[in-house]
Amino acid sequence: MLSYLIKVTNNSLSTILAMSLLLSVLYRGEPTRKKTYLGWGAAIGAAAALMYAVLKRTTGFAVREYYDLGVLLPSIVASLGLLLTLWRIFTGSKAYRFVLHFFVLCLTAGWTAYVLPDLLLYPFEFAVGMDTIFNTDFMYKVIGYLLALLVLFLVGAAYFSAASSDKLPPGLILPVLALEILVIGFFEVMTIAQILLGRNMIPRYKWLMKPLMWLLPRADGFMYVLMALAAVLCVVLFVRVKSAALEGENPAQRRKARAGAKRQLRWGATVVTGLSLALLVVTVGQSYANRAVELSPPLELPAADGKIVIPLENVNDGSLHRFVYKASDGTGVRYIVIRKSEVAYGVGLDACDVCGASGYYQRKDQVVCILCDVVMNISTIGFPGGCNPVPLKHSIKDGGIVIETSILEAEKRRFK
Repeated sequence: MLSYLIKVTNNSLSTILAMSLLLSVLYRGEPTRKKTYLGWGAAIGAAAALMYAVLKRTTGFAVREYYDLGVLLPSIVASLGLLLTLWRIFTGSKAYRFVLHFFVLCLTAGWTAYVLPDLLLYPFEFAVGMDTIFNTDFMYKVIGYLLALLVLFLVGAAYFSAASSDKLPPGLILPVLALEILVIGFFEVMTIAQILLGRNMIPRYKWLMKPLMWLLPRADGFMYVLMALAAVLCVVLFVRVKSAALEGENPAQRRKARAGAKRQLRWGATVVTGLSLALLVVTVGQSYANRAVELSPPLELPAADGKIVIPLENVNDGSLHRFVYKASDGTGVRYIVIRKSEVAYGVGLDACDVCGASGYYQRKDQVVCILCDVVMNISTIGFPGGCNPVPLKHSIKDGGIVIETSILEAEKRRFK
């Protein structure tokens, strides 16, 4: 559950905040039809994201790096264009404002197309390594995913409503929006540079590599800046609403003004509460989720006549047992054994075809992949598929599990 709270929040919060503020600016004194530019942009981006997600799931054609380049390059151009025209969003000729809103369309299309594919593809990860979806682990993942979407929707709606308040003048809103566009644009430039370097499309200049290597581990900082900007706007709203006099010619009008002020304060409080929850998720929650798993060192058993024998009495306690075999070149080939029932044992490499040699550990009565936190059904260990350990050929003779060293030698490539 926690992993998908973190993933969805990291993936989407920055875009939700920027699009909510942009929409609030478009609503300020603009004819209704001009709001549709943002809507059309989001629809175009959603269509592109859906097409990519379908291709990713059904073919080997879709490559995320090339897709991102096609999305982010136009988005950066639109960001620059919008920043140059933003200051006259409420004034200027009809042609001038058409160009401005065209940039809005392109920018929102790019933002949506970049963020949405992951949200569409996450649900397909829920059942990885499971033989059925009718279990608590699958349910927790669904709950985490949906809860994150709900919180983001509430934060976005509240931020839009708070930023639309007449207590926040355009002279304050526009600079904040410009900063948000700049922050996202800088992140997009960094992402493009990472893709180009990773694909060897540009030389690895030292002046480029050094700042990029410093920025990449700190990419979450871009989201924190956007969260801080949103919080500052809400604090300003609180101050201005609290200090504003309740005007009205009669008690009914003053009651209406008081109700409007309370409503604005509620929207601001919702934004701050949602941002606080998101901050806890991506800091404390992520720290907890990424905590190092302490594993006992695997046991090295002696081999005789090209065979390793594990006495059944040593692995009959229902716990996961980890072993290692030193191959001819010194590579440590790890393997695991767990008792599945009275007559069956799960025997496999401490590696899988999906996550490589990251390994497994036991959490209560579950076996979990260290890398992706996917929970294995113990009854399926020893069978191929998903994130299950690679099955290890063995036999049970004379009260022991017998594994031939030649089989382990053949698998040493997985652990190099």
